[in-house]
Amino acid sequence: MSATNPTVAEYAVARIAALGIGHVFGLPGDFSFPINDAIEDHPNLEWILSSNELNAAYSADGYARVHGAGMITTTFGVGELSALNGQMGCMAERLPVFHLVGAPSSRIMRARRVMHHSLGDGRYDHFTPIMAAASCAHAVLDPGNAVAELERVIDTALRERRPAYLLFPEDYARMPVLGTIPEPYSLRTWRPPQSEPGELKAALRLILDRLAKARRPVILPTFTLARYGMEDLVNRLLQKTGIPFATGVMDKSVLGERHPAYMGSYRGEFSNPKVRAYVEGADLILDLGGLLFDDLSTGFSSSHVSREKFISVQPTQIVLGENGTEIQSYTRSFSPVWIGDVLEGLLAETIVVTCVEKPPLPVPAPGAGTPEEHITFPSLRTRIQSFLKDRDLLVAETGTSSLQLSSILLPEDARYLNQSLWGSIGWATPATLGVCLAAPDRRVILVTGDGSHQLTATEIGVMGKYGAKPIILVANNRLFGIEEFLEGNASRDYNKIARWRYADLPAAMGCDGWFTTIVRTNGELEEALDRARRDDKAAYIEVDMGEPLLAPLPPELLAKEYQLEPPIA
Repeated sequence: MSATNPTVAEYAVARIAALGIGHVFGLPGDFSFPINDAIEDHPNLEWILSSNELNAAYSADGYARVHGAGMITTTFGVGELSALNGQMGCMAERLPVFHLVGAPSSRIMRARRVMHHSLGDGRYDHFTPIMAAASCAHAVLDPGNAVAELERVIDTALRERRPAYLLFPEDYARMPVLGTIPEPYSLRTWRPPQSEPGELKAALRLILDRLAKARRPVILPTFTLARYGMEDLVNRLLQKTGIPFATGVMDKSVLGERHPAYMGSYRGEFSNPKVRAYVEGADLILDLGGLLFDDLSTGFSSSHVSREKFISVQPTQIVLGENGTEIQSYTRSFSPVWIGDVLEGLLAETIVVTCVEKPPLPVPAPGAGTPEEHITFPSLRTRIQSFLKDRDLLVAETGTSSLQLSSILLPEDARYLNQSLWGSIGWATPATLGVCLAAPDRRVILVTGDGSHQLTATEIGVMGKYGAKPIILVANNRLFGIEEFLEGNASRDYNKIARWRYADLPAAMGCDGWFTTIVRTNGELEEALDRARRDDKAAYIEVDMGEPLLAPLPPELLAKEYQLEPPIA
């Protein structure tokens, strides 16, 4: 051991920062002071003091969506459990966020002393299994295992693109690491898994054979491609083959929506009918990344596609179905096969594809509302679609916001960010902070409903503290609109939220110099958006919706989606 070796906390912080992460979200705590100090003393890291641990996890989620990976730190027990929901979202939506947790010293834990933040029973092993469930890899670090365990945990997190959990007993965190410290790699130099040559060759042969026989092929690229940075390879494959593509709700904007091969969004009954007919009538569906057949992506389970048409190229395997297989089952697989090797292999081959039918073109969301009329959700959607520019990052909150905005047509290189699968309301406001810090050269627009915003609005003050400059639109309809939609507009009291004066929040939270306003008509909204675009500062626009509701979800679709109907006798 070198006398100059860093402490366990210093080494872990530096090793994870070497991936290219520049910001750490979280809160300090007495057990985690060695981690906190290491973060603050690191020359290439900026500490972002979140308003609570849940918001820290949401911010790291947003940061990782744009930057490739994220990092949070909390204290033991109360801190880590407060971040659990956010980390579970990262687990569901494949985001490598490293969670560093400070714990009582190993001496305290061995002696079973009763300490604060514990359950008072002298046991300190209650929380690790819980947090491990929100991680693809975890470790308790000490001087002897820090080097090896960190390499294992980091590689697993990047291979699976999911969060990791690291626990630091406080005494160990202050001790120097033992052993030889290896040369670190970054996100860019990380070496992906290797494919087994025979499996890869057989898989490529099968895909090429199926493509040659297809007459109406479709590609469905998924959000996983963005997690692994595979967009360029897929764009080259589209250019080479001319195969049209559509995207699901969770996969929106993974490839540019102005791409000549883009047809539009596919989500079952809620699709453009021409897009739905083309996708469901395809004789070959090339799923790139591993499509999730969740309820929202399938239009509340109204999708009608058969697995027998699928070749699913997942990150480390290829799976496909045969005639007669059910939608959730496959009968053949190839593994281990790395998705990057598959795409590179296809690009190296001569591919002959015959498309006998011209695919439909994407259709923008229809215009709605005159300047003098009160703002409705369709007219808000129309104005946002017109407002967006190339390279903008649109963050859409779970619920009514994402329900409306998933159908807009985005400009070149604009991205749509939404927590579609995990669907935790309140995610979008803190996530927007992370997005702003990850992409300071791009304009970030947040659209959130008032119900979701109330859960995590304290992060507005954190945005002001660290100079983030989002454009925030809060749709104020004074209720949980998405719940009313799902309930058939039942007007239940439990969906009616507290009436906040939203436009006053930035000033109350110390956000000096922000442009804030309330708009009620479409014309006022257009003027506010125009000013927000021109100003080089943050904007906070309260959109007074009155109390209009969306048309309720058809009862028969709702009953089918949640299996409320009795079984057939």
